[in-house]
Amino acid sequence: MKLINIINNYASEAQQPYYHLKADTALLRNNDAFYIPDGVGRVVAQPCIVLKVSRLAKCIGERFAARCVEGVMGGVSFTAIDKLNEARQLGLPWDEAVGFDHSSALSLETLSTEALSEGAVFYINGEVRARIALDAMSFTMERVVSHLSECMTLRIGDLIYLGAAEEFEAKAGDHYRLDIAGKTLLNFDIK
Repeated sequence: MKLINIINNYASEAQQPYYHLKADTALLRNNDAFYIPDGVGRVVAQPCIVLKVSRLAKCIGERFAARCVEGVMGGVSFTAIDKLNEARQLGLPWDEAVGFDHSSALSLETLSTEALSEGAVFYINGEVRARIALDAMSFTMERVVSHLSECMTLRIGDLIYLGAAEEFEAKAGDHYRLDIAGKTLLNFDIK
């Protein structure tokens, strides 16, 4: 299984989706608490809508791409931002900053793709902090899947994190919740 994170889905000048990959050990499931790793500096959280791939896809045209998606899930991607800035400055890979264990929270439940039309709402400590809407994204679900399928073969169970418009500093003691179409999919603590 691949975890694919789109990094420029909210950039107005974006021409094509850019992404990075994470190992499956990056998954944080079951609404388990996220423990901020020691020694990495600041960590930011990016709430995302996640697509779950339902079939093998290679060089799929946009008009057929929706057939390759089983549904949508809730996700939060964590990044060690100080490590990321250092890697960018030195021209190094981002793996240490983005791919550490449990850096990708994922809901257990999968909703139909129709739930995408309602977007998502992200809460910190019960307060609405972000609304994730499809019309704010630079690329449609179909465009993302089609582009990725040209770069690599997508397989059943692959997860595509569609990116985030906002990021929030992860602080111990905070509580995160993410709803899609009025249904709570993620509900976990930061420690």
